[in-house]
Amino acid sequence: MIEFRQVTKRYDSDHTALRQVNFGLERGELAFLTGHSGAGKSTLLKLIMVMERPSAGEVIVGGQVLNTLPRRQVPYIRRHIGVVFQNHQLLFDRTVFDNVAMPLEVMGTPARDIGRRVRAALDKVGLLSKEKMNPMQLSGGEQQRVGIARAVVNKPPVLLADEPTGNLDPELSADIMRLFAEFSQVGVTVLIATHDIALINDLGRRTLTLDHGRLVTGVVAKGGLHG
Repeated sequence: MIEFRQVTKRYDSDHTALRQVNFGLERGELAFLTGHSGAGKSTLLKLIMVMERPSAGEVIVGGQVLNTLPRRQVPYIRRHIGVVFQNHQLLFDRTVFDNVAMPLEVMGTPARDIGRRVRAALDKVGLLSKEKMNPMQLSGGEQQRVGIARAVVNKPPVLLADEPTGNLDPELSADIMRLFAEFSQVGVTVLIATHDIALINDLGRRTLTLDHGRLVTGVVAKGGLHG
């Protein structure tokens, strides 16, 4: 579902963010992306989202080579990639329901389908009873779950998460990770960038570790929580 072939990303002669990175993630695989600050994690995610293009090598998502993707096709690719951010990026002048509905409205989904799909996504993250609330009325963990519902409401085959538990306590972080594991079990490919080594070890999934732009490991960590 996601494949990097000898991918290098240079921003200028003094800064190479990624160096000959190779890996592949299968459909339904959940993996972690980790490394020190500045290791290249954000750049790697941006390449998958076509926010950046590689300087060399190939980035392939769903069989589509992104390097030469025409600009007009970028929105189509992005509609098939859900993204969860650390800071939620919710709109506080809209209800929980309206925040989750935004991707569907952008896609032009018929109004009769929006309600059904938004409520299904909210039910999945345990927030169906709070659809009419303002996100400011929710806890940090609940706000993150709204962000996850918004990311998966159009059922993307790929889900990216950038430090999704960075502001949460360990118990809430474990709940969020269980949600991601459930999505992978129904065929969604999930890649989670995180510094939380304890969570990585608990889940026991494959970990891609970057060190100064190079992929140094892509192994399964020992752990007990498998979904």
